[in-house]
Amino acid sequence: MPPVIVVAYDPLCGWCFGFGPTLRRLRARFAGEALFRVAMGGLVTGARERMIGLDAPYLMRGLQEVRARTGVKAGPAFFERVLEPGRWISRSEPACRAVRIAREMGGEEAALDVATGLCEAFYGEGRVPDDARTIARVATAAGLDPDVLLDRWSAPEAFAETMAMFDAERARGIVSYPALFLKDERGGLVEVLAGAVSPEDAVAIVERAIER
Repeated sequence: MPPVIVVAYDPLCGWCFGFGPTLRRLRARFAGEALFRVAMGGLVTGARERMIGLDAPYLMRGLQEVRARTGVKAGPAFFERVLEPGRWISRSEPACRAVRIAREMGGEEAALDVATGLCEAFYGEGRVPDDARTIARVATAAGLDPDVLLDRWSAPEAFAETMAMFDAERARGIVSYPALFLKDERGGLVEVLAGAVSPEDAVAIVERAIER
């Protein structure tokens, strides 16, 4: 059985946005050799859910550090449409709900496509990831039927199912983003990488981990 690379990810995570080029490189390098799975424990939940403008100074500093470390910068639309007005309520659950449903519809690769697509739409284009129009665009790009995904996304039970997923993933150690794990023989997770690193370093780290 091929190795399983588990990607701890959250569409609202600025560091996950900066990790985008590295993740694309990893997916290209290990295509056909390893399976990828996205895991989400919910970065912005509970007391962290509030108007994004209240966290603007923190987010500005964080995105500056992301750019300095990775060379990836948020698009001007993120600041103009989201951060400066500051009224959008930041919460991970709706975006992660869309990713979870994408997994049910199209499998792990589709789920990862939707997760990264929502993150890039948010930070790159200023499109909030809990807007049905954003989800529909990203779902379509991932090869999924947007109407079906949105119908399931809006179902009464979908919220509770996503919160249960958060609890299960946190219990397995999915608590910081981005991070990479390998599944061991018993289905447990072995962390191999935490934080944003260069594509070259990430490939080398994962290659060594798989060879052990």
